[in-house]
Amino acid sequence: MIERLAITPVPEDQRALIDTMAHSYFRELLPDGPPYVPQTLDRYWMEPGRHPYLITLDGTAIGFALVWNHADGFHELVEFTIQPAFRHRGLGTEAATMIFEALGGDWILGVAQHSPGGMTFWENCLNDCETISDIVEGPPRTAHQQGSLTFRVAR
Repeated sequence: MIERLAITPVPEDQRALIDTMAHSYFRELLPDGPPYVPQTLDRYWMEPGRHPYLITLDGTAIGFALVWNHADGFHELVEFTIQPAFRHRGLGTEAATMIFEALGGDWILGVAQHSPGGMTFWENCLNDCETISDIVEGPPRTAHQQGSLTFRVAR
């Protein structure tokens, strides 16, 4: 049986799917707090240029991604997760590639400090995607990051 992975925009009336996963996701990334507060994601349904995506496998929610389109044209992958039970199967790489290729253009993403293997995952993910070029590793963009990556995605 072939598993079907999909990314779909999340309308506000279905945001509970992301809120539920976000609790454990932020506990994993920020083990010393602060606790997740759902209102912190409100901007993804209120501000132009912000896009919440649900990642599903055969219709089951397995992760989410939050993208911010900056005024200067850069897309930022602000948050991205695959639930632990679905990791190490190539689904994260496939989902991230789908998101990058859907929007194309110039991208930036920060890699969380508390993401064991995070930088390696993102480097491998970006290198595996044939439409990605100009990958540059940079410094952290926040106090909770170990580094950042910028790259270009051809459409």
